[in-house]
Amino acid sequence: MIKLFASDLDGTLLARSHQFDELIKATVEKIVRENAVFTISTGRDCSMTELNGLENKIYRICMNGALIMSPEGETLKLDLIDKDILKIILEEFDDLDLEFITPYKTYTKQSKEEFFEKMERMPHPDGDNVEVAKFFMENISKRLVFDQSKEEILSKDVCKINSHLQPGKSYNRLYKFLEKYSSSIVNAPCDKNLIEITKQGVNKGNAVHWLGQYLHIEDDEIAVYGDGGNDLQMLSMFEHSYAPCTALEEAKYAANNQLGPCYEYSVARNMLEILARQK
Repeated sequence: MIKLFASDLDGTLLARSHQFDELIKATVEKIVRENAVFTISTGRDCSMTELNGLENKIYRICMNGALIMSPEGETLKLDLIDKDILKIILEEFDDLDLEFITPYKTYTKQSKEEFFEKMERMPHPDGDNVEVAKFFMENISKRLVFDQSKEEILSKDVCKINSHLQPGKSYNRLYKFLEKYSSSIVNAPCDKNLIEITKQGVNKGNAVHWLGQYLHIEDDEIAVYGDGGNDLQMLSMFEHSYAPCTALEEAKYAANNQLGPCYEYSVARNMLEILARQK
């Protein structure tokens, strides 16, 4: 019997709007009504998890597993990047546009003008979907703190470091650094256009397992859903793992089951099918 459902958001549970619409909300509410547990498992930070009225009903695994929160908003687990490593990154990679993410705010040395000029040049995964692009840009502007010094960033509790790869810029030094310090940090980006750095051992799979143990739920009572590079560990760890057919090839390979495309609500429908079979 599945007692815990854990799902990635973008490209997995959420449809084209990238938000909790009424069908997804109704699915999650049904899971909770039937005494199962639901958690999102996302690379987003807390400020980017708009729950459309599902507050106080679901758990949240954010920043690729660096933060686990209860339905009441209590921090259950928080993994920070070591300050010594953070200091080296700030000093050695001053030329890269890095974003230093804490549970509720993101800090960057970039100016607001530089950041948005760069983002306007970046291709959006949904192409010309103006509303989706607007949604993401509005949320980004709410959580970003610009023009931060190295000292100001170093004083923060940083859980994750992001960077959008810029065409024509070399990241070889950073990749070599990540390899050198692989015992302390790990890069698990959702796709090839990103860098997503967390503390070593932090990933969605370990976070879902930790939450299951916290709730006295065994791994074979957990169903997980994902589509990207930051879902691979989670998909490979659990017997009941699912990837939409629109997922990255690596994610489909890691999952034990393949569903229809995410934009046809294949994940939500699969959750409802599981609940129906368990009655």
